[in-house]
Amino acid sequence: MFKKLQGSASDLGEVLTYPYHYTAHPLVKQAADLVSRHLDDHAARQAGRLVAVLVCRLSDRSLGFLTACDQFDTTDPYFEKSFWQQLPPEELKPLDTDRIDKAFDAKIQAQEKYLSFKEQALARKEHRQRQRASGVFNRDALIASSQFDSGELDRLKLKYVLALQAEEAARSDFQHRTHVAVENEWKRRLASLFVQNKNHKRLTLLDLLSGSLNREDLLKAILRTALPSLLNEAYKNQAQPLAMGQFWWGPVASYDARGAGTFFSFAKERHEKLLNFFLEGEKLQKNQLALNNFKDWKPDIVYEDDDIVAFNKPAGMLSVPGKLPVNDLYTVALSLYPEATGPMLLHRLDMATSGIVMFAKNKQTHRILQGAFSQGGIRKRYIALLEKTPAQTSGEVDLPLCLNPYERPRQMVERTYGKPALTLYKVLSVNERGQARVALYPKTGRTHQLRMHAAHAEGLNAPIVGDDLYGHTADRLYLHAEALRFIHPRTGLLTTIEAPCPF
Repeated sequence: MFKKLQGSASDLGEVLTYPYHYTAHPLVKQAADLVSRHLDDHAARQAGRLVAVLVCRLSDRSLGFLTACDQFDTTDPYFEKSFWQQLPPEELKPLDTDRIDKAFDAKIQAQEKYLSFKEQALARKEHRQRQRASGVFNRDALIASSQFDSGELDRLKLKYVLALQAEEAARSDFQHRTHVAVENEWKRRLASLFVQNKNHKRLTLLDLLSGSLNREDLLKAILRTALPSLLNEAYKNQAQPLAMGQFWWGPVASYDARGAGTFFSFAKERHEKLLNFFLEGEKLQKNQLALNNFKDWKPDIVYEDDDIVAFNKPAGMLSVPGKLPVNDLYTVALSLYPEATGPMLLHRLDMATSGIVMFAKNKQTHRILQGAFSQGGIRKRYIALLEKTPAQTSGEVDLPLCLNPYERPRQMVERTYGKPALTLYKVLSVNERGQARVALYPKTGRTHQLRMHAAHAEGLNAPIVGDDLYGHTADRLYLHAEALRFIHPRTGLLTTIEAPCPF
């Protein structure tokens, strides 16, 4: 159901939001404010959630929006239902297990007969040995007894092995029948739901998602995305999508870190399969990450000798080549030092982080320094500006991290499967806005370690300014790799490389 919006869409033109990297339009923010108020009034004690909004021009030329919860099932009619909630009920019936039951019983019987006879045969063997030791025995009878036991043991063992194989075959058949039944049930449910895009093309969800039937976890995550169902509803009602966005409302899960009021990009892993269809024919904004902003960048070398070169990477530049055709620091280094032997890359920084990135010019230096990086032999100092002041002026954050699989590149705290991550910190100063300038000393090198350790409630509980993944957006991410200290592999001297913090 569309909710009315006040305002003008004159500045939007005919270009729709690029879903995987965007700046929220004022109309999207207005819609998000209305949704937040509704949730504040009706879901105050409920779990937090990602909420998507889609602003549209309606058939009467007025403005309205649709909204839905992502990965969160709600019965509140204010929100559109995800495709997951629109699917017909599951009708999967229990499969017949007679073959497995019979095979299991046959295996147990064969096992019991084999073990029982084996125990009796062992007793008879000991009896024969005592007879031979006494010197009074019938040689032919003992041979016949031994041959009978040996033959019968082989026969019973074979029956047991065959029974085991029969049970394994029965279980394999059951697993196959289960897989087929589950897949057919998914096909039935997905085929029942038709969707359409701007070009009036109508397909079933099965047409779009048949390639994901063998990944039930991913399939469910795709079906529970909010944006595709909103686009489907808009096109069904002859409404023109104008802008989109998604934001977090409410309490944050213990594994996560999210800034209230921050808009998040739509995760490709969960959205791309459906959005490729729904956005067909739509003109999209340019992907700002695909702009080659550093095409003419002049390398800023802060240290160089015969073995090492270190650059001061600007915020927004890739450390290594990515999927997009934009300039990166590694490619620049290779072009400047074509005579370098072996792999030059020693470490990297997030695209949004500025500061020192060091390269090796030869194999021996690379081998030694790479070992120092992996074993914690290189001391790193970062400077960050935090949104607020941490509770303690110094200390450590020890929170294991791993990838959030359907929210790439976001990371999560995971105590069972996460890799150890340790950061030392010290507050250097606090400005008039209560923002703390801190020195961060990572003892491990996990992806987004400093960003997560700063933002997480069990860490500093103070996101880095400009962190659009775990905090709030700004003109840049205020995180800078200021210094590296290490033992030089050739001279053996303690060496420090510095790049003064620009903020």
